Amino acid sequence: QEAGYHTTDDITPKTMIYQPPPPSFLYGAGIGIIVYCLSRFLSHALLRICPTSFQQKVANLKFAQLYHYHSLLPSTVHAIIQIVGTYNFVFYGNKDVLTFDDRLFVPYGITKLGPCFYMGWFVGYLLTDTALTPSFKVMGYPYVVHHLSASMCWIFCASNQVMQPLASFLQFNELSTVMMNVRQVLLTAGYKSSDLIVIVVSLTFFALFSAVRVLPLPFVVYKWISQEFVSIRNEVGWGGAILLSAFLAVNVMLQGSWFAIMVSKL
Repeated sequence: QEAGYHTTDDITPKTMIYQPPPPSFLYGAGIGIIVYCLSRFLSHALLRICPTSFQQKVANLKFAQLYHYHSLLPSTVHAIIQIVGTYNFVFYGNKDVLTFDDRLFVPYGITKLGPCFYMGWFVGYLLTDTALTPSFKVMGYPYVVHHLSASMCWIFCASNQVMQPLASFLQFNELSTVMMNVRQVLLTAGYKSSDLIVIVVSLTFFALFSAVRVLPLPFVVYKWISQEFVSIRNEVGWGGAILLSAFLAVNVMLQGSWFAIMVSKL
């Protein structure tokens, strides 16, 4: 068994017990919080050097729209970091549901920071984004459900050192977020949905969303039902397996509903 990895061959169901996440997860969460706050501050600073016409358009946004505008840079920075940080583990790492690399520094990937670190960063971003929203209504209740359920699930997985391959893949799903944010900036700048550049960006976003968030879902669900549920139940107990099943169901419903909305606008 390679150093830094956790696996198990024990087939006796265990009782769900809480234990703190690994230090690498906590370091990632701390950095995620700091980078989110800095990015949000930078969004305001960069707006001051934008063309006056663009500044005026942003100034005319309603309160909720303005909040979401200044969420675009933190969201984009986070998405790029997750893509860069997880791609190596997603495409070349061990896919066993009970494999977990808790090392801070690893010999693979561009950054040489481990997947557990990026799991923590993911949670730091989600919790900060939720904590700084003016209200859950302004943020959007589906996003609140997504952020809080994902944070709870990721913390549980890190604490019990399970499900890292799937968690990393879902983090890599941020690939579609970048184009979504570019589209929103274009619309804020005054471009119309019918303009060529917006159409190209929108179709790219739709294609990426479909490729990374929707098309894999049947395979993820099938693998969970046919193989992984039993492994997780044996590792963390019935309670943990049911908790993770509930999160997977929530994720499928959210991604499916967002995809249906996009299809309806085609």
